[in-house]
Amino acid sequence: MGPLSYEFETADRTRTLWDPALRVGQLYVSLAQGAGEQLGLPTGLTPNERGGADVDLETFRKFTQGLYDAYCSTRNFLMHDLMRGLLLASIVMLENGGGAITRVPEREAGLLTEYDAYQRGMWVED
Repeated sequence: MGPLSYEFETADRTRTLWDPALRVGQLYVSLAQGAGEQLGLPTGLTPNERGGADVDLETFRKFTQGLYDAYCSTRNFLMHDLMRGLLLASIVMLENGGGAITRVPEREAGLLTEYDAYQRGMWVED
C-alpha cells in the first residue's frame, strides 16, 4: 500500500506546510505546475522520495505572488473562479511557512471570502 497523504515540507524539511490526502496533493501540484507554465514562473515545488514535495519558500512566494497578481489583473469572473482554489491554497501554505505576499485588497474581487475555511482545512501543527 502506498502513501495516504502528500506532505508539503520546507526544502530543509524542518516544517510541514500542508499534509493533504494523496490525491488532493497530487491535484494541487498538477494545477500549480500548469499555472506556473502559463505564467512563466517556477513553482518552487520539488517531488521528493517520500511521496510528497519539498517547497523552496522564496520561489514559492514568487509563484504565489505571480498568481495573485494575475488574479488581480483581470475582472474576468471565469478566470477568477478557475484560479481561486489554487491561489487560496497557495496563500495558506505560504503563510504556514511564515511567508506572505504583497496584497492590494481593493483589487481582490472577493478572493478571500473562503480564506478562513481554507485556513482551517489546511491547518498544521507546529
